[in-house]
Amino acid sequence: MTIDRLSGAFLMLLGLFVVWERRVLPLGSASRPGPGYFPLLLAILLIILGAILILRGKDAAKIRALAWPEAPHAAAILGCCLFISLFMETIGYRLTLLLTLGFLFGVMERIKVWLTLALTFGFSLGTFWLFDSLLRVPLPRGGWGF
Repeated sequence: MTIDRLSGAFLMLLGLFVVWERRVLPLGSASRPGPGYFPLLLAILLIILGAILILRGKDAAKIRALAWPEAPHAAAILGCCLFISLFMETIGYRLTLLLTLGFLFGVMERIKVWLTLALTFGFSLGTFWLFDSLLRVPLPRGGWGF
């Protein structure tokens, strides 16, 4: 089994899952598409591209030969995504982003402390100001109103 063929199979399964889940949304017509029209087109595209990967993936590297030195970074990012999804509503957008970016910049990337603080506070407070204040997108404030 090659990497490309495994990726193609995953894309095809994802596309089939979207086609199955889309069945509850009305499709509409070509002139007046419904909410299920675009997801169906994207799912069909995923299935086609997955099939192409499976058919043309015979020359790709084998899965056993795959060495991935960035696995710790990927696991940290996945863990941060899980943390954000679990605690965003509870502790609020700004505090969640402060903790997440502080961990990623300070611990994972080992950036200098002053630069970590500047980036962390700049991104978390700056994006909150941009989305919540300027664009009027309501973001979670958490239990402390922060």
